[in-house]
Amino acid sequence: MIVLDKIKKYLISLSISICLIIILAFFINILNYFDLLNNNIYKILLVITSIFSVSIGSYILGTKTDNKGYLNGLIYGIIIALLFIIISLIFNNNLSVSSFIYYLIIVITSSISSSIGINKKQ
Repeated sequence: MIVLDKIKKYLISLSISICLIIILAFFINILNYFDLLNNNIYKILLVITSIFSVSIGSYILGTKTDNKGYLNGLIYGIIIALLFIIISLIFNNNLSVSSFIYYLIIVITSSISSSIGINKKQ
């Protein structure tokens, strides 16, 4: 039962992050469709959106855990980074140094956000 509770916590946080990414990316794409955004700003906003969404999901995960928020955030960040890597490989995007830095930023942000979440709970 303990393992199922942990999996449930991760799935809830993961679904919140994915929903936020989809919703925010949809609005950013609408702005880009009507030429309200520059191409560079568009790319930056998509990166900020994913980092923001992962940090919100990790924060929620941190508020639901009892101890070691940094470790839960680290695991959560690795799960999301692996999902992003799999998605990029499915769509034949090349993995470069900049993409690995992006995934590393996601993992670090997730760990920090989960630590903040567990500290705000106490």
